[in-house]
Amino acid sequence: MSKATGDGMSGDAARTIDTVLANASEETRATLRVLGELLGNEPSAAISPNLFACRHLGVDPMRLASTKSTGPTSSLTVLGNLLRMEIEKHGDAVVIGSPGDGLPPTWSQIEIGIDQQLAVPSRLIAFFPARTLAQPPLCVVIDDRHWQREFAILSVTADKPVAEDVLRSFRARLKTNENPLRGRVLQASVDDGCVRIGVSPALASDRAGLVLLASVWSEIDVFLASATSRRDILRRLGLGTNRGLLIAGPPGVGKTHLVRVIGAELAGRYTTILADANSMRHTIADLYAEADTFGPTLVVLDDIDLVLGHRDGSGNNAPLADFLATLDGVRQREDILTIATTNDPKSLDPAAQRSSRFDMVVTLPMPDEASRIGILERHLGPLNLPLDIPALARILEGASGADVKEVVRRAVLEHGESFTQQQLADIAESGRWKAALNRRRYL
Repeated sequence: MSKATGDGMSGDAARTIDTVLANASEETRATLRVLGELLGNEPSAAISPNLFACRHLGVDPMRLASTKSTGPTSSLTVLGNLLRMEIEKHGDAVVIGSPGDGLPPTWSQIEIGIDQQLAVPSRLIAFFPARTLAQPPLCVVIDDRHWQREFAILSVTADKPVAEDVLRSFRARLKTNENPLRGRVLQASVDDGCVRIGVSPALASDRAGLVLLASVWSEIDVFLASATSRRDILRRLGLGTNRGLLIAGPPGVGKTHLVRVIGAELAGRYTTILADANSMRHTIADLYAEADTFGPTLVVLDDIDLVLGHRDGSGNNAPLADFLATLDGVRQREDILTIATTNDPKSLDPAAQRSSRFDMVVTLPMPDEASRIGILERHLGPLNLPLDIPALARILEGASGADVKEVVRRAVLEHGESFTQQQLADIAESGRWKAALNRRRYL
């Protein structure tokens, strides 16, 4: 049997037929394909995966069994990586075949980190002889097209239980370190109606960079306990380890920064998925199904009020219905944390805020004077300038944390590393650090 062609004929014969087909008319090619099928000498790219499997397994098509995997979009990519590992492990013993349709075996590049890529099978069939992937011979087929997604183990019907065990083993490995995306920060988007997962930069924020009330940090610790110190006892008592946190507050108070801090503290143990507006609106169920690929998962829904509204309002309520069913529906999952942010919690339907969806609502207030002092000290302290920080904090009464930070940024942009109390106060009082909107009309 020729490993070069994977179809049971010599390499010279395959090259001859392929050469003839490449230079022939369509009518001639069709005729030669029929003759090739009659003679059993089709070019390798013309053989369907099922026919490839029948020939290598030595079985009649009626005795060929297919054991297929079902799962979220990203699972197929990771299964492709596991298939790559098995192909490399068994080396020359493995025979690679065409996905059919006259196409060669196809490999795709996936991102596993910033500027890091990995080539994995995306459309091909691989024959594993006996005592390689399993005791009996098996074929593995992968087809990653948005209308065809398939990962299947092809076997003799009598070996189907073995194929099922092999497939279960593949799926169990998704939640191990063999999954190169597990524990990372991922960005979810929608492509061809499916959720697509891409690598996003790591979240590197810490608590020292965010000045919040002690009571707020205490609530955050309670939320994180379901993933850390209280996870085992929650499981043992049957209380579940899923939690939902809604972070509310006006713009600029640190909602997004707080999300980054939580994500950074869970890094490695949890895979963080940042959902864009399209994935929240159209594929929310598929988004949560990704936990089947990555194990413990943190789902971040930023500005959720812009996507999920209120049933009393006008417009499309389908995204809200899908969201409610996903978080508290028939399909139960474990180890999923949800964090959502909103400027106006009243705009959300009450059903979205009850227990088992958002168990906790944390409201971040505008910073008081002590908090404004803390923010100013954090950013001005390294400059060692003779400044009256409390006086500056009083000038900035009513400013958000982002506003206070912008005043300091404006001072550095205007004056560099050295400026006086008066110069900083002038910037704060003038309001020129604020974004000015041009309200004039133009033709």
